[in-house]
Amino acid sequence: MIPSQERKNRLENVALPLLSLLFVFLSLLTSMRFILSREGNYWIIPSLISIILFLIDLDTLIRVLGGEEFDVLSFRSISLFLIAVLWYMMIITFHYALRYKVKANRFRSDGMKNRKEAEYLEKVERRKIKKEEKEKKIFFKGRSVKAPSEEKEWSDLFSD
Repeated sequence: MIPSQERKNRLENVALPLLSLLFVFLSLLTSMRFILSREGNYWIIPSLISIILFLIDLDTLIRVLGGEEFDVLSFRSISLFLIAVLWYMMIITFHYALRYKVKANRFRSDGMKNRKEAEYLEKVERRKIKKEEKEKKIFFKGRSVKAPSEEKEWSDLFSD
């Protein structure tokens, strides 16, 4: 073969595994990015699946670049490409589905924050009231309270 034809054949052989690797890499980056979001625990399994698919596609690309004979239209290369594209679409769909659902989660978490804040303020208020009652007890402890004297004039005014 002529070197230019060999290079052209090599580019044709590398194109599909490289595109497949690109899609899986994008899905891996996307799922890793969403791990740091509010609903990060939902993205652990998609990240693991993306890592596995990335390693499989990387192995295929290394084999092709290493000089192994590779049929561009083989079942393996086409299936890996389709899986990579579908997986990337699935990641995007999953992101939008979670984004739609987060509104309810945000409402619930905001409600919990408000409840915790109210409990804290109530606790502070109770401490303040107990402190005031304790100060009143100390203030009035040494003082004696005198009962009003019964004067006949007052009782006579209200009797029939």
